[in-house]
Amino acid sequence: MTDTTPPSTSNESPLQILTSNPETWLKTSLISVTQLTPSAISLLLLTTQTMKTLVRTHGGDNRCAHKILGTLFYEASTRTSLSFQTAMQRLGGSVVHIDAGKGGNSSAKKGESLSDTVRCVGCYADVVALRHGDVG
Repeated sequence: MTDTTPPSTSNESPLQILTSNPETWLKTSLISVTQLTPSAISLLLLTTQTMKTLVRTHGGDNRCAHKILGTLFYEASTRTSLSFQTAMQRLGGSVVHIDAGKGGNSSAKKGESLSDTVRCVGCYADVVALRHGDVG
């Protein structure tokens, strides 16, 4: 399936459009479902099925060995946190979790901006998963 027109986004700065071409996913941030073309959604669902089968039959693999996922949560979410952490661990990687919410352990409570915090975590992790209440 080939996409001819990217979906529109309502953000001021254009977001990277993700398609069925895996190269469009590299070194990009998935911020909004509006970034996904129909073929990208198909690729995502196919990959999800493949990963479910891998976990069911083998418990996971080591494709993320020596990789670190930094999870940065400004809002509590048990299921989302567990989903990211267990997925990374099942793929042989490690997780560093930062509780950035009220009373958490990030410099956000000292006034550090969201972009600076994400950039900082990105210096220590290969990939960052962010949960925040702000849109975009």
